[in-house]
Amino acid sequence: MERRQHEQNGTADKIPAGRLRSKISAQYLANASHDGGRRAPSPRSVEIPQRESSIGGAERSAAKVNAEGQDEAGFDSAVGKAALGKTGRVMNKLISENEALKRDLRIEKLNSEESRREAKLLQDKMERMVADYESRLLEANVTKTLLARKERQVEGLQGVIELEKKRTSDAQTKERTWKDEMEKMRDETTRKVEDATTQAALMEGRYNAISSHWKDQGEEVKRATTKMGKEVASLVAERKKDDEKIITLRELCDQQDGNIKDLLQQKDALARQFEAYKKEQEALLQNIKTNASKTEADQERMLGEARETLSKLKWALNIKENVKWAQ
Repeated sequence: MERRQHEQNGTADKIPAGRLRSKISAQYLANASHDGGRRAPSPRSVEIPQRESSIGGAERSAAKVNAEGQDEAGFDSAVGKAALGKTGRVMNKLISENEALKRDLRIEKLNSEESRREAKLLQDKMERMVADYESRLLEANVTKTLLARKERQVEGLQGVIELEKKRTSDAQTKERTWKDEMEKMRDETTRKVEDATTQAALMEGRYNAISSHWKDQGEEVKRATTKMGKEVASLVAERKKDDEKIITLRELCDQQDGNIKDLLQQKDALARQFEAYKKEQEALLQNIKTNASKTEADQERMLGEARETLSKLKWALNIKENVKWAQ
């Protein structure tokens, strides 16, 4: 019967049918011996004395001494000549076997109750393991969500760094353009000043020539001199304006140079922060992946144990359903 139930359940574990029966039998016999002194003998548990002789059997059915040293009243439940001869012995043997069968039946009932309790305990344990697995699965999903969020943050920081690089490149390009414009303006201003100086010297030479050669044209020379003086004054004013522009451009270049230095410092700081953050995130991701792998392995192992326990439980329950004396 055990082999047939084992093939139906499809498991490789062999659990002897008498393992639980011996435990329950020992416990039942201990309780029965402990309670034997407190309970009065019932008609079912009356001991039928064996016939020692065919003569005087009724007179020698006195009280017997039990295992604890106490006297117990002997009682013969046989009717008529059942206590005498071979028929009495057969009836006594049948009554003893009946009592033994009843005792085995009570033991099997206790065994069945114990199996039910153990099955209930195993079912509760399996439910707790399933709840623990679901909680760990939820924790793994939360960890995956956090990883995705960290990856999005890293992508955002990379975009900010690329934008700062582009701004720095634009600032450097503008700085080169301003320097070229400043050099060009300086050369042009210097050339204009030299031209004005040359023109003034030329005008002065002409004035001297005219003064020496054309004394009569003094008024005309004065007017020409006044005109040239105005032109020189306008040139000087333009030179001052150019100088102011040059100063303004120099200040602007100094300001842009300071801004560029600040941007470069910010860039270096951002690069250092990004490297530190990247290292921290890589270490965190490595720890999370390691913990996730360990958690998954533990969960697989616990799930395998739960499946094995469930198969054993089904096998034990199938024994109760298919074995007639276990119902």
